[in-house]
Amino acid sequence: MIRSLNDFLRVAREKGPKKLAVLAPEDEDFMLAVKASWQKGYTEPILIGNIEKMERAAEKIEFDISRFEKIIGDDRQAIADLGINMLFTGRLAIISKGQIPTSYIYRSIIKEESRAGSGMTVSVITFWEIPGLDHLVAFTDTGVSIKPDFKTKTEILKNVLFVYRLLGYPKPRIAVLSGQREIGGMLDSYRDFELLQKAASAGDFGDCEIVDATSFTEIFLGGRGRLGNSCGMNMERMPYILLVPCLDTGNIICKLDFFLAVTRCSLVATSRGPVCIPSRSDSGDNIVEQLAMCVVVADRMKTEVK
Repeated sequence: MIRSLNDFLRVAREKGPKKLAVLAPEDEDFMLAVKASWQKGYTEPILIGNIEKMERAAEKIEFDISRFEKIIGDDRQAIADLGINMLFTGRLAIISKGQIPTSYIYRSIIKEESRAGSGMTVSVITFWEIPGLDHLVAFTDTGVSIKPDFKTKTEILKNVLFVYRLLGYPKPRIAVLSGQREIGGMLDSYRDFELLQKAASAGDFGDCEIVDATSFTEIFLGGRGRLGNSCGMNMERMPYILLVPCLDTGNIICKLDFFLAVTRCSLVATSRGPVCIPSRSDSGDNIVEQLAMCVVVADRMKTEVK
């Protein structure tokens, strides 16, 4: 079971290198992460982007990129289309975002999933490593669906459960986040929670559990009030997966790592392999961790298909 980011690093060393296309690695900080990932044996990069910018970035960090395949291009959508197509045609195992807006990558993935006829809903899974917890915690969808309805949440949940089972979690515990109110009718997000819990009880998602709690107070404190020494967090019952009601909620919550003692890593799990989507603010070390995570997911997806 993958319980921590160190587990990803350990397994990536064993299973790498995996062929990786990096979309516009034109910044020295990001190129440094590509260099470190290659030196550690996680990845074998293919560099796609503006050749002058890539060479300049590599020169600044003393990274000889002459040995690697390079594909020259400037149009951001064309770069994303090419990289994602290489993933879907099986030429490589992983894609990573460089200096390119994530929306271009989402657009390319949606197009390739449609062309492949997979029926897969594209969603972002953001993992937190929380000190003192013996498993990873994931928020989803944190990047694509603005306000998913019940059907979309069903597909998002299937995506994250597939990844968790690849990581060795036989019965993931899930919280479907929602507010509640006593007047004005039931919130759509709470109705979705009830429907998803009923579907899980019927076995629609395989072996898993959707907990009764829908708010952080219920999840972390058992509804007992403010977090403090007198009540404490119920770490033993902490869910593995938190399904958020909308993109705003997910994106804001997952990036609270800037204020909390947690480490964040994100990926898009496509039907053909993982796509690494580091944030512009992520450090080089964190990007390396995310690439290692994608190496492990790609390796286990390959094994699953076999």
